[in-house]
Amino acid sequence: MSLPGAALALVRALPDSPAVLLARAIVLLYLALRPDYRREIRRNLRIIMGKDSRWFWMRNGWRLGRNLALMARIGERTGDAFIDSATVCGENLTRQLLEQELHVAMASFHFGLWEYLPQVYSRDGCRVVLAVGEQRDPGLGRQLSALRRTGGVSMAKGIRQAIKAADGPSITGFMLDNTSQGTQTWTECDGVKVRLPDIGFRLAARKGGGLAPAFARLDRGRLRVDAYPAGDEQAAARALLDQVRKHPEEWVWWGKAGAISG
Repeated sequence: MSLPGAALALVRALPDSPAVLLARAIVLLYLALRPDYRREIRRNLRIIMGKDSRWFWMRNGWRLGRNLALMARIGERTGDAFIDSATVCGENLTRQLLEQELHVAMASFHFGLWEYLPQVYSRDGCRVVLAVGEQRDPGLGRQLSALRRTGGVSMAKGIRQAIKAADGPSITGFMLDNTSQGTQTWTECDGVKVRLPDIGFRLAARKGGGLAPAFARLDRGRLRVDAYPAGDEQAAARALLDQVRKHPEEWVWWGKAGAISG
């Protein structure tokens, strides 16, 4: 088993509080050993937030460690309690899907508790399919796939399966903010240029709609989902920047492969 796979298995095996502490320690140690990622976090913070902070990476790693530990609880009692407590704010995608028989392409942008989004909508009666790329680490990929398939969520490998799965009322989920795979598109919002993979937008256009940004985070002990109206690349970038500026610690600021510029 690889080191990331072993870490995930250990976090899932521990009780909640020790699991959070371990995940935080792992993320902070990882960032401490990656000066390139620390520089990227600082650079992106200046571009998006308009301020400089040498130590923001520690706040970011502390929060992300907690979030990763909580997402590892999907399929367990703790994870089920989060899903049961979820409050969905903004665009009522569930009502649209069930009443109007629509297909919605949705993106989570590696923000907050993003892995809970498919579970929330699946529990609410939607047919949910995730379009994800293959992990470089096969063992970790198998563990993540098992987590993501919880609650009746399906997985699509490749755009052809995603297109086929998009027939009828359903949600196809993407992440869309830190991959250099496939064709890319640049969009500008509030003086910030963001490069996004266009696969989700192409699927949404094929089905006659836009891509819906959605974000999940822990808010006063409950899972909060903020969903935005479906739109084009600029609307997606605007929604992402809105959430990141309001809750900067919730986002993964590194590994964007040069996809942000001012």
